[in-house]
Amino acid sequence: MKKIATLLLLATCAIQAQAQDPRVWLDTDRGPIIIQLFPADAPVTVDNFLRYVDDGFYDGLVFHRAVSDEIFIVQSGGFDRDLIYREPTYDDIVNEADNGLGNLRGTISMARQSAPDSASSQFFFNVEDNDALDPGNASDAGYAVFGEVEVGMGIIDAMGEQPTSSITSPLGTLRDFPRDTPVIERAVRVDEGFPLMPDHSGSWFDPATNGVGFNIEIANGNDGQGPIANVYWYNFDEQRQFWLVGSTPFDYGDTEVTVDLSSHPADEEGIGFQNPPESDFSSYGTLTLSFSDCTSGTVAYDLPGYGSDEIAIARLSQPDDFNCEG
Repeated sequence: MKKIATLLLLATCAIQAQAQDPRVWLDTDRGPIIIQLFPADAPVTVDNFLRYVDDGFYDGLVFHRAVSDEIFIVQSGGFDRDLIYREPTYDDIVNEADNGLGNLRGTISMARQSAPDSASSQFFFNVEDNDALDPGNASDAGYAVFGEVEVGMGIIDAMGEQPTSSITSPLGTLRDFPRDTPVIERAVRVDEGFPLMPDHSGSWFDPATNGVGFNIEIANGNDGQGPIANVYWYNFDEQRQFWLVGSTPFDYGDTEVTVDLSSHPADEEGIGFQNPPESDFSSYGTLTLSFSDCTSGTVAYDLPGYGSDEIAIARLSQPDDFNCEG
């Protein structure tokens, strides 16, 4: 128990969340895409996009277009899994393309018809620098950039590399349609902080200590409901768990989650968890997880006998098959 007490006594100061531009998290069937929006540069466009996000409009829509000819984009915001067109619910918006932001790789822009002020719900990601989509070039009025990809560009690249074909939909022929069609499971707004993702599963440690930290798992709940955060103290030097574990559900897009902890005694041979000192209770305080990016964050604790504080944590390991690169 000495190491766990030392860990708590050496807890570092909290990483304070900074006010920042809003983010949107696209939870796709290929992995998470996090977009940082630019309301100062494109206020009308950002407001319009967030209205559709908040309404759940994008939930269940597909990326129905992947163009890699003179321009290289992937596009969504119009069709569901059955290729039924989802009619926009708000009026078309003014074109804010002349805001000084170029259609560079990793940016998100509004799709529109030939008329400049005809954008509604559809958007696209620039997979490469598309100067032709900026004002004054071949596109004339241009296409409005209103944000950029913070996490998930590798997922977008993979979407753009898929084979495409023409396909018939109830609205007509869709060209450049990805055969293995990516789906937006849900889109949520994240105004502050960094959303918890499956990539946050793995081993985390306090930089102020050696060998003591946490195992954290962000997983789907029962019957596909979730996600759920599982956490337990861990001694990486001795390869064993400490005496506190917890599990709790949270909502997609949350930037922090509080886990109720329980103590579990060791068996008669001393194998298993160790009870906290002077505790006869199964319930024993809370931990609150939050992350500032894919590799660092904080664990705030409120534990009887130890008080309340926050620990800065850093990644020690991460699960296979997850990639949190921007």
